[in-house]
Amino acid sequence: MGSNLGCKVGNIRRAVSFLKEMDGIQNVELSSFYKTEPVGKTDQDWFVNAVARLETSLSARELLDACLEIERKLKRVRDERWGPRTLDIDILLFGESRIEEESLQVPHPRIRERAFVLKPLLELDADLEWAGVRYGDSLNSVRSQGIERMESVVAILGASDKPERYANMAQRFLVEKGHQVALVAPRGESILGVAVDRRVEECNSPVDTVTLYIGSARVGGVVEGLLQVMPRRVIFNPGTENATVREALEAAGIETLEACTLVMLRTGQF
Repeated sequence: MGSNLGCKVGNIRRAVSFLKEMDGIQNVELSSFYKTEPVGKTDQDWFVNAVARLETSLSARELLDACLEIERKLKRVRDERWGPRTLDIDILLFGESRIEEESLQVPHPRIRERAFVLKPLLELDADLEWAGVRYGDSLNSVRSQGIERMESVVAILGASDKPERYANMAQRFLVEKGHQVALVAPRGESILGVAVDRRVEECNSPVDTVTLYIGSARVGGVVEGLLQVMPRRVIFNPGTENATVREALEAAGIETLEACTLVMLRTGQF
């Protein structure tokens, strides 16, 4: 899967969410995310790539049709080859099958040529081979390609530069505990050396957790951004509770909880 328009990581996570909801598909597992320089058409923004592994009772053609439908849901437009896209899904392997059909070749003919395919693929199965060919043996030939594994972050929504504020305390504590943080606030360029985004969907890193430090009345205004980012979980700190937003997030498969981030960090529950 690849994306270089909009909320790139969120686009891939939404695609995985759609896959999990489909009949005939189960046990979907997703690799880490990788930042990749564009291939073929280089005058465009960088990509985020990942590989998913799943079990299915669908045929390869049915799975391809399902993937194309997901692309349409995420408003994929095929204006030019190798051009920008909200989402691109390719079938790399389908069990032991070899398929040569119009618009469907399995194994994908360029698996061994692309680091952004090989690295996440081998992350899911380091010993992967097909027809006696070990894919790991091809890694050395693609090491020079620009690809970088992306680290997950904790996004603090409602970040503050005031040391007495809970959001500021949480930022310091998270960093002390070894977490990477992303900050979202309506003003300011940086806080404690970390750049500030105006909206959560502007965060380029994979967001694992969002911890909320805005009033409950304002939480409704960020739900659309949260649904674009698709974090694993959202923590509603005291004073940020909003049942309607929690319901919307949980309907999208995002874990939510009402808790104090500082207490969770201090008690080892984060």
